[in-house]
Amino acid sequence: MRKRVNEGTLQKNSKSERRGELSREELMLITDDIVEIEYTFEELLEIFIEDCELRNLREHTIKYYRSELNAFIKLLKEQEIELRVNEWTGETIKRNVIMYMKEKGLKTVSINSRLRAMRAFFNFLEGQHLIRCNPMKDIKLLRDRKRIVETFDNQQIKALFKACNVRTFLGLRDYTIMMLLLETGVRVNELVGIKTTDIIWEQKVIRIRNTKGGFERFVPIQDKMMNQLKKYLIVRGNVDTDYLFIT
Repeated sequence: MRKRVNEGTLQKNSKSERRGELSREELMLITDDIVEIEYTFEELLEIFIEDCELRNLREHTIKYYRSELNAFIKLLKEQEIELRVNEWTGETIKRNVIMYMKEKGLKTVSINSRLRAMRAFFNFLEGQHLIRCNPMKDIKLLRDRKRIVETFDNQQIKALFKACNVRTFLGLRDYTIMMLLLETGVRVNELVGIKTTDIIWEQKVIRIRNTKGGFERFVPIQDKMMNQLKKYLIVRGNVDTDYLFIT
């Protein structure tokens, strides 16, 4: 954690003007034991989010953390639990988070999604010595019984494509999107991040930049897909953005 305080802030808030509480940065400056500082959940959340931004995590990931952690604290407030952060234990997580969500009828995948965000949050706080005890230390994700994923048959796929009115631009765009999703298997958030310059025609590949792990990759496309992209780009024309799929 940074232990420097912005000099401009200190100069602006001179002793003659100040009577309130010290800021988080100032408290960290005057104490060697960060755990002694009683931070609120909101303050710790902002410290965590700031670290996520410094590590250049994807915006989608940061929104996920903020949303799930705010939902977590909301669960405790619903149960009128007002424990300080350092008083949360594994039992708090088991009884007032996991069991409470199960009783409310939340699916296993939703519970595990929240637990993953909480694990990242508390692991960070523990690593930065902002809490004395990590309540997520011995908490495991719930076992989720895997079900067979039903796939579309040929008739259903044809029906999907026929639903696109290719006499309109949006219909042509959606038709091209579905072709690309079906052929490459890229995620939706990866697809919307594709730019026209990411299509490497000579090598018959598309560069995928907006990946979940942050590592770019290339996906191959066949001649039929290449021809469809060429037709789409002709109709798309020159616009003020490099993104492949617009509107």
